[in-house]
Amino acid sequence: MRWRELYPEWQEAVEELVRSDGVILALGATDTGKSTFCALLLRLKHQAGQNAGFVDLDVGQTTVGPPTTFSSVLLNKPYELLSELTPHSLAFLGDVSPVRHVSLALTGARRVLDDLMPLQPQSVVIDTDGYIGGWHGRAYKLMLIDLLRPQAIVALQRAGELEPILSALRLRANWKLYELPVPKTILRKSPPQRAQHRRAAFARYFEKAQSHTLPLDQFRFIGRRLGAGQPISDNRRRFLADQVHAELLHAEMMGDSLHLIVRQPLNDAQIEMLMTLANVNKLVMLPQSAYHNLLVGLIDYTGRCYGLGLIERLDYKARVLEVLSPVRSVQPVRWVQLGYLRVLPDGTELGEPLREG
Repeated sequence: MRWRELYPEWQEAVEELVRSDGVILALGATDTGKSTFCALLLRLKHQAGQNAGFVDLDVGQTTVGPPTTFSSVLLNKPYELLSELTPHSLAFLGDVSPVRHVSLALTGARRVLDDLMPLQPQSVVIDTDGYIGGWHGRAYKLMLIDLLRPQAIVALQRAGELEPILSALRLRANWKLYELPVPKTILRKSPPQRAQHRRAAFARYFEKAQSHTLPLDQFRFIGRRLGAGQPISDNRRRFLADQVHAELLHAEMMGDSLHLIVRQPLNDAQIEMLMTLANVNKLVMLPQSAYHNLLVGLIDYTGRCYGLGLIERLDYKARVLEVLSPVRSVQPVRWVQLGYLRVLPDGTELGEPLREG
């Protein structure tokens, strides 16, 4: 097979891992061939008649699920490309990197692996992201490995960039460690190329999406500040709005802070008066437009993320949320997990909404 010519440095490890069971995790910086290695190993296992599982933890450059998600799938049927497979399980991170969301990322990674195991794969191959730098990146990868408990780790590096992580992994006896070079045939992708990959993946995902309406009483927002506080009464909200001559669409108290959704931003005098009237030390304000096209995860009554959506309208007066999503029905939705990206249906990323303080 031609892969031996393309990746001769990997031949011995690949041939050994094809015959092995258990969980195999690929580790490395960006553009070191992790996804290529995983795809090759899965293809060879499939050709050998194994029912292998794949866990995709590269949220920024996903192979199976839509960007910003973790996913898992069992390869028990013929396939051409991994990207054509439908995930068995999804976990929504809502961002293209775990850098600011380590606890959420660790929870999601464990969930998609746990969801896969009842399908009884003979082996599982895990692809990871390239976040390895600094003590935060090192800590995240070591925690991830400790949580997922692989029997084999494939470490791909160009020039010693993994050494701070590998020096710790070598001292453990839980796994077999394969330290491999990056073949010359593995090319680096530019940031625009990565952005284009995400755009195409988002566009495919939302290609057949339709609008759905959810009553606000059907679900709760999770994941960000909205929904984490105690909503103030309509009478109290209207009183505050009248005092500052502004339209306050929604207001929540969180300890000594007030969270507002407004039609138009308030000026300094209005903010100062509101803080005095509400007796708070902090005020967090977002315009209603900040939620338009915000990427969200749709979580059902079992805690399963079964699809993504884009917010089209958040209307507290009508008490409804309208989302664009390819899911058939939003009746199972019990949580709407707010993401960190605003995305158009054609996949164009608009960036993060206003920070919540």
